[in-house]
Amino acid sequence: MTGNSTDEYFFAQFADTWWSQDSQMSGLASFQRPRFAYFDTHVDEWAGKRVLDVGCGGGFTTEFLSARGASVTGVDPSTSLITAARRHAEQTGKQIDYSVGTAESLPFPDAAFDIVTCVDVLEHVADPARSISEIARVLTPGGVFCFDTINRTVRSRIVMIWIPEYLLAVGTKGVHLWKDFITPGELRGYLADAGLAGEGSLRGLTILGKRRGKLVIRETGDLSCTYIGVARKPH
Repeated sequence: MTGNSTDEYFFAQFADTWWSQDSQMSGLASFQRPRFAYFDTHVDEWAGKRVLDVGCGGGFTTEFLSARGASVTGVDPSTSLITAARRHAEQTGKQIDYSVGTAESLPFPDAAFDIVTCVDVLEHVADPARSISEIARVLTPGGVFCFDTINRTVRSRIVMIWIPEYLLAVGTKGVHLWKDFITPGELRGYLADAGLAGEGSLRGLTILGKRRGKLVIRETGDLSCTYIGVARKPH
């Protein structure tokens, strides 16, 4: 979610093919199962909860949450991606609210959501500290913030950028900038500054390979690439 709510946003170029079987973004959907296996240990029930997905793109996470019975809202800076998300939700009969907006200036009132998810996004925003502050603002007291992002390490440069984009030529060049990755220490600082309390330990999400066209991902203690966590807004 870099920049403003125009279609200069990097991921907007994939709007028309977001839900295609051969979409370059399809790998993102592979993270849903391991990601929510972790989030579920901190969220008692999703059904009936007001959930905001920040940086929703074409709607992978919003539709996943809608299928679980949550009252879901998605926000993204790309008009094209929001249009694609709305269209797919209509085609699949899902009731999801979508808005154009950035993480740094969420277009919602204070304490509007019980849960906020922000996945595959914090490493792309222009200002992660401000984004997390905005997320804290729209959470209800006691509300939960579920996130993942990418650590800024030598290993993440190799695994997340160099191997897929240059060695195997299977990644989309430019999708990740190593300088924008966020260390766990930096992330904990942003949470504390926003008044959010980390809950449980951060955990890693490690890609083991591919099976039947989908990424095989396992939760581990290795935080050197993608890592996941939960924080809560105090009552």
